[in-house]
Amino acid sequence: MAPLIIDKEEKKRQILKAALAVFSRSGYHESTIAAIAREAGIGKGTVYEYFKDKETLFMELFSFLIEDHLQYLGIGKPESIAPAKRLEEIILGTFHALGSMGHIYNIFLDLKTRCVNKTDDTFYHEQFARLYREFRRELAAIIHAGQQRGFFRALHPDIAATLIIAVMEGIMNQWIADQNAFDMERIHDEVCTMIMAYLRSPHDSNEPHA
Repeated sequence: MAPLIIDKEEKKRQILKAALAVFSRSGYHESTIAAIAREAGIGKGTVYEYFKDKETLFMELFSFLIEDHLQYLGIGKPESIAPAKRLEEIILGTFHALGSMGHIYNIFLDLKTRCVNKTDDTFYHEQFARLYREFRRELAAIIHAGQQRGFFRALHPDIAATLIIAVMEGIMNQWIADQNAFDMERIHDEVCTMIMAYLRSPHDSNEPHA
C-alpha cells in the first residue's frame, strides 16, 4: 500500500477554519485546542504539530483573516469597474463579513486595546496597521479614479478614505455593542447613499454602476 501523502498546507487551512468557527462561537478565552481539534475532526496532537499553542494559532488565524478580508473586498480589482460600484461592493462586503463573525470582531477590538495600551504586541500592531493602510490605499485609489472621470468632487483622496473607514468602523462598533440596535443587512444602503452624497461631484448625477 502506498504511503498516505498529507498536504500540510491544506491541513493547516483545515485547522485555521476550525479555529475560526470555535473562536466565533466561544471567544478567545473560552476556546481550547481540544475544541478546535474536535471541530477539525483531528486529534489534539495534530494541532500541536502545526501550532505551538493557542496564542500562536490565533496569531496565524488573525493574519489569515486579514488576507481573506482584503481578498473578499477585492483589493486590486480592475479599474474598469465604476468607482461608485466598487465602493458599494466594499461597504456591503465589510458589513457582510462583520455579520458572519461578530465574535471575531469583538476579539479584534480587544486586540486593538492591547495595541494602544502596550508596546510589546508588535505583531498585532503591524497587522492592524497593514489592514488600515491597504484599506485606505484601495479607497483612495477608487476615489481618485472617480475624480479623474468627473464622478467625484475635488477633495483629498486619502482624507476621504480615512473618513469613510471611520464611518464604517463606527457602525461596526455600535453593532457589536448592541446587535438589536439596527439591521446590519439594511443599513449599508443608507451608508452608501451618505458616502456617495459626500463624494459626488455637483456636475455629475448619473454615474454608470457597471
